[in-house]
Amino acid sequence: METIFDHNPTPQELNDIRFDALSLCLKFGVETTEKLTPELYKKVVSQDNAYYDLACLFEFRDNQTKADEYWSKLPESTQLNGLGYDCANIAI
Repeated sequence: METIFDHNPTPQELNDIRFDALSLCLKFGVETTEKLTPELYKKVVSQDNAYYDLACLFEFRDNQTKADEYWSKLPESTQLNGLGYDCANIAI
């Protein structure tokens, strides 16, 4: 599985993409009481979750072409939610 750790993120980049246990829960619904390490991350996230974080990492690196490559690997609903479109359209 490809993850952010295959691209040598800096401590600042990990902070920028919210690499912590609370954010893991908020972003992906994954709860853990263990210390979040690269090994635990690889164990508990799906490849889609990893693609989401990869897209974010490359956006922070100002490499939109590479970010778009990872965004395109995600299901459409995740692409939209990842881009901030997380509301429900309800006809009334």
